[in-house]
Amino acid sequence: MTETLIRQKEDKLQYLAPAAFLFAGLTPEYVAPFFTAIGFVLVLINRIRTKSKPKFGDLGISILIYIAWMLVASLWTSSIISSVASLGLWSLMFGGYYLFTETVDSEEAVDRLIFCGSLCAGIAGCIGVGQMVLYHLDEDFSRYFNPFWRFIDFGVEKLVIFLPEFIKEKMGSTTFHSFLTRACGTYSNPLFFATAEIMLFPFAAHVFLCFKNKKQRLLGLICLVASLGGIACSYSRGPYIFSVLVFAVLLLHGGKKLLSLLAIGGVSACGILIVFNGTVKRLLTLLSSKDISVNTRKVLYDAIGDMIADKPILGYGTGFDNVRQMLHNTYGIKQPHAHNIFLEAWVEHGIVGPILLAGIFILFAFNIVKLIKSGAKQKEYAVTLLASVMGFFLCGMTDCLFYGFKPLQYFMMILGLSQAVFALYLKKKN
Repeated sequence: MTETLIRQKEDKLQYLAPAAFLFAGLTPEYVAPFFTAIGFVLVLINRIRTKSKPKFGDLGISILIYIAWMLVASLWTSSIISSVASLGLWSLMFGGYYLFTETVDSEEAVDRLIFCGSLCAGIAGCIGVGQMVLYHLDEDFSRYFNPFWRFIDFGVEKLVIFLPEFIKEKMGSTTFHSFLTRACGTYSNPLFFATAEIMLFPFAAHVFLCFKNKKQRLLGLICLVASLGGIACSYSRGPYIFSVLVFAVLLLHGGKKLLSLLAIGGVSACGILIVFNGTVKRLLTLLSSKDISVNTRKVLYDAIGDMIADKPILGYGTGFDNVRQMLHNTYGIKQPHAHNIFLEAWVEHGIVGPILLAGIFILFAFNIVKLIKSGAKQKEYAVTLLASVMGFFLCGMTDCLFYGFKPLQYFMMILGLSQAVFALYLKKKN
């Protein structure tokens, strides 16, 4: 009787990860982490009750080692508050990784998560396209819904006055930014929106290409097209290029799936060129020597190079505020971070930081190769997960994605899903 009750509780926990995967991307940054936190607590309580060991896997251990080094690097930080905030953020998001490794233990659970990821990509993409349509119809009214939760953000901004002054001083901004001419979807800025869509549209492609149910496949196709439309409406030039590269990774599916993807890619590209012709103009600005963003990045990377040369071994200590204050006060650059995840890791945590961070990606890639060799079904999952994580990696080359809650949250959850798939299929093979 007791075993039956435990099994019933565990069956209910199976739906925590899909719910978090779907709603984390559709809710505000100050709400999304609660889905992960609640799921983590419930799963942890269940594991304590059953006295079972956690299923971190090698990938989880590599993430924990990186977090441990962040803790060590906080010993010489000049901003304790920023350091604690960074450690808290990573620890909270690791809860998403843990949630997925504990609850995803079957092919049905994996497919359920992929379907939820597809829905999130499609819904957020539709919202992004709708934001640009609304902008052209009524520019003044559109500012209340871009980002989508902007009308709630106005109220949240007023609550900042109740924070202690020493906390507000360490905040990069006390207000949410507004991006009227670029779609943000349900995210706080267009870059985070585009990054999330790049990470999630491989799931929509997986539903369309690999699911057997015709209605689900049709829905996957709709979500894929909507997601690509959302990326186009973000007017983010880096993600434009990265989405093409991620789409190219999906071609590893091969066979008829490859032909289907080429057809979708061609039709989507033509549709974007016709309907969103501003994307081409936006992309071509990269070739202009007068482009403010490109010139600013060059100055920024030069400053980051000087900072790394000054403290290459230990860095400046954990915390974004360390980097922000140096850029503002020493170099006169109004940027909050290094705009590159590896450079940011090096500036904050010294040379060990980017090495440990690279170790996470290398271990993931090593497991992906083993998964591809395990069988046809495994290859389908492997290509989808590879494309998704590569999307995060590529976007991380031009922006510091650790600065935002939701991009890091999805990265951790997708790594957790990857570890669950590795454990499921490699265990079966053994």
